Amino acid sequence: MTDELDVDYQQFMKALGARIKQFRKERGLSLRDMVVKHDYHDSQWRRFERSGAGSLNSLLKIAKAFNTSVSILLDGLGEHPTVSVAQIQKKQAATKRIRSKTEIGGEANIPQTGETGSGSETRRK
Repeated sequence: MTDELDVDYQQFMKALGARIKQFRKERGLSLRDMVVKHDYHDSQWRRFERSGAGSLNSLLKIAKAFNTSVSILLDGLGEHPTVSVAQIQKKQAATKRIRSKTEIGGEANIPQTGETGSGSETRRK
């Protein structure tokens, strides 16, 4: 069981490193930008992109550099198969649209006052 956990941890950290690199590239930042603008050492940043952030403190600092949350950085990691940032953002946008429609009484199929739901149709009392 321990060997499986070690493999899962290593895969997770590699996926996190790939996610960090993806975020940097999506924002048009070079390795040099991370060193100069965000006060990282070159070898430190390369290690992050190769094998993920080694500590929670590092992860918080990386999220701050990308102006995002740790949950966005980690979202979907550890799931099989690993999802991309674009897929996460698409999922979040869809969720927001559904919530806003439900809040304003849009296309949600929620029975109104005086109605009861029966099967696939809604009847008035």
